[in-house]
Parts: sequence; structure tokens; C-alpha cells
Amino acid sequence: MCFSLQADLVAGAVVLPLGALALREVRAPRELPLPALPVLFAVHQLVEALVWAGADGLVSDTTAHRAALAYVVFALPFLPLYLPLAVLLVARPDRRGLVAPFVALGGAVGAYMAWHLWTGGVRTTVRDHAIVYYVGLGEPEISTGLYIVAVVGACVLAGHRWITAFGLANLVGLLVVGYAYADAFASLWCVWAAVSSVLILVHLARVERGADPRGDGESLQPRTDAAR
Repeated sequence: MCFSLQADLVAGAVVLPLGALALREVRAPRELPLPALPVLFAVHQLVEALVWAGADGLVSDTTAHRAALAYVVFALPFLPLYLPLAVLLVARPDRRGLVAPFVALGGAVGAYMAWHLWTGGVRTTVRDHAIVYYVGLGEPEISTGLYIVAVVGACVLAGHRWITAFGLANLVGLLVVGYAYADAFASLWCVWAAVSSVLILVHLARVERGADPRGDGESLQPRTDAAR
């Protein structure tokens, strides 16, 4: 087994409880989008399992196509805006001005990809143990490059070491996938992003212990069991 129905099910099953743990650390509404990422990534992998099931003839073509569309909507138009915005909401106050342009860039990239998805739809095929999603982005090198800048740049400049580590881990994953499996970029990178999102849980755990400051600049003491 390399990348397959089983691999997506395992990735989703492993990351989902980690996301649940991350959500337990939320103490303010603005903190919610970031720890929600592991949960979203986990569901994303479970959705792709349906695409694999369609390729294996286990579900109808209609179900598989709807799953592919949902998968691509999350990976392409949604994520380049959502992730920088989630980071902006928890960034250190003195770093928010640096992160904000990446939110705008992510929104522009997402809108561009949404337009091509709307006008061209999505087709899938299996190649080299990975699902290839055909969207027809026109100049994929440019849009993919800007996608990487938006997602990684926001994380690196947030002012939190473990969010920076998450961004750099995804940069490595993006570069490796882009070089080795360019056609399956969306599928394979999202697997890596789902697994590396455990670093978000590490960040939240350190914040909760008071080891790292929260996004409002405060370094708070851990909550007691009663406060939970």
C-alpha cells in the first residue's frame, strides 16, 4: 500500500483525534480556526477515500465525482485563504501586519482557483499510486508558487516557533511533492499537511502551559481542571 483508499482512511483516523485534542485548548473564538485545521485535514482525507473508492468501483461515479469536487474545493480555493487567516488570528500582535498581506494573497489565489474550478470542473485519474486532479489552472506554476508563498509565509512570520515549524514542514512537503509528483500535487501535499498539523497541537499545548504567548501577547498560566 502506498497512497490508496486505506492510506487515506488511516491518515484521517490518526489525525482526527489529534484535532479533537487541539480543539480542547481553545479559549477564545479567534483561536478556533487554527486548531480546527487538523480536524478539517482529517475529514479531507476521509473525503478522498471516497474518490479512491470510486476508482476501485466501490461507490458510484456520481458519489466519487462529488467527493473529488469537495476535495478540490477545500484544497485549492478554500485553504490558501483559510490557513493564513487562521494564523493571522493567533499571530503575535507585532507580527499581524506582516501576516496580513499573505491573507490577501491567499484570497486572490483562492479566487483565481475557484474561477477555474467553476468554469472547468474537475476530473480525476489514478497515476503512480496517487490521485491526479485535473482542474485546468492555465499557468499552474505561477498559481501554485503563489499558493505556497501565501500558506508558508503566514506561518513563518506568525511569531510562534511551532507554527513556524508547521509552515517550514509544509514547505518541505510542497517542494518534494512538486518535484517528485507534480501531477498529484493536491492529493499528496494534503496528506503531508494533515500529518504535519500535529505541530499545531504542540503549539497549543505549549501556549496552554504558559511556555509560549497567546496571540494577544499574554503568557497565561495553564487552566485548572475546574476551568475546563
